[in-house]
Amino acid sequence: MASTSPEAAAAVADPPSVAWASAFADDAPRIDVPVPGPKSLEMYERCKAREFGYFQWVDMAPVGFVSGAGVTLDDCDGNRFIDITHGHMGASLGHANPEVITAVEGQIRRVMHLRNNPNDVRAELMEKLAEITPGDLNRFAFYSSGTEAAEGAMRVARAITGGHEFISFYGDYHGRTTGAMSTAWGNIMSGPRLGGFHTFPNAWCHRCEFGLEPETCGLHCVDYLERAIQSNSHGALAGIIAEPITNGSGARVFPPGYLRGLRDIADRTGALLIFDEHATGLGRTGAMWAGDHEGVVPDVIFFGKTLGNGYPITVVACREEYHEKLYTDGQSSTHGGQPVACAAALASVDIILRDNLTAHCASTGAACLAFMNGIVERHPAVDVAQGRGMQLAFEFVDPVTGEPSPDVATAVFKACVARGVWPSVVHTTIRVSPMMVTSERIALKIMELVEEAIADVERNL
Repeated sequence: MASTSPEAAAAVADPPSVAWASAFADDAPRIDVPVPGPKSLEMYERCKAREFGYFQWVDMAPVGFVSGAGVTLDDCDGNRFIDITHGHMGASLGHANPEVITAVEGQIRRVMHLRNNPNDVRAELMEKLAEITPGDLNRFAFYSSGTEAAEGAMRVARAITGGHEFISFYGDYHGRTTGAMSTAWGNIMSGPRLGGFHTFPNAWCHRCEFGLEPETCGLHCVDYLERAIQSNSHGALAGIIAEPITNGSGARVFPPGYLRGLRDIADRTGALLIFDEHATGLGRTGAMWAGDHEGVVPDVIFFGKTLGNGYPITVVACREEYHEKLYTDGQSSTHGGQPVACAAALASVDIILRDNLTAHCASTGAACLAFMNGIVERHPAVDVAQGRGMQLAFEFVDPVTGEPSPDVATAVFKACVARGVWPSVVHTTIRVSPMMVTSERIALKIMELVEEAIADVERNL
């Protein structure tokens, strides 16, 4: 009997969605025209002439994409990229996923839009979500953006507690409305932070805000947080909002006991513990929810991104016991949970469960992180590799001074794009999170290309 190659064995073992999506990357990346090509630059100028605002990695690398298939994207100059940002982790199940397309097309032919009216696909989606959300978080409200969901979660906290104050953490990001921005960083357009919003250090041990060592600190950041709440709160605490593994600041994983510490503080203060699971939820980190890694059930979660595989739908899920108090709260949104979005979401959840993508993310992510840690050993410009499952990132430093360096991160980002790998960069961090339907073989191929980009940048520093 002929032996089976490791590549063939891996292909046989891959779930259907992984095998489909990753097949498009067999001949990718393919860069035939230097990036950005002339047609991309023309498209960029057309868009720039009519829109305002700055989007960091678009201005750094103005590539005009015209189509996508599985884990790949094609630009208007004929280049093919492997996509490891997938619309900021919105299209985690692959571009042009045929099962999502079929679900959306079928629903469009029935009814496209309703606002909160009962319908079969809405009911089926909520029933399916209730099977997988943590604890008794089985009451839902639908929205069409992450920011809307963040605001919806805060409304739940205000209604249940009667308070108006919120605690959030350095490096987290929850949206761009005034309330959501008040939980993170602001700028001249967002204006001053709203009263009652307080932001504190979290437990990112790699660069501790208190200069302590994780082996001996005793989770000082948790003790500090509780004292800071006592000093800053006016007795009207509504919620503690956290990313259980960060996204905007680059896949920071917190030490054991930290999330449990937040749970305990919420219980002692009467605040609701709210987890932002937009980037981490639905299996990406190797558990259905990032809080599951620590066995911590919050009072509210809000999530989306992967849920519609790019079709706009987000969710706030809260405890069953809150139902009566929230009945008159008016949680609704014109396009939130409309039938087509629910159809896309239901198809996405079915794929995740059928193909056990949670386990796939755990195993493939572990292989990626092991390779990434090797990159850290080999390259002085890489300070840390971090993440869990397929939520992964590097942070970069000046190799001479050891100081965090946005310039090095930007240079690596551009070098990745030039090679046909499409990541995302935020300040000193590059997120290298493969789609959930990326095979281990393709994921490690991506990491090899990223290492080539890093080596190229280091040679030119």
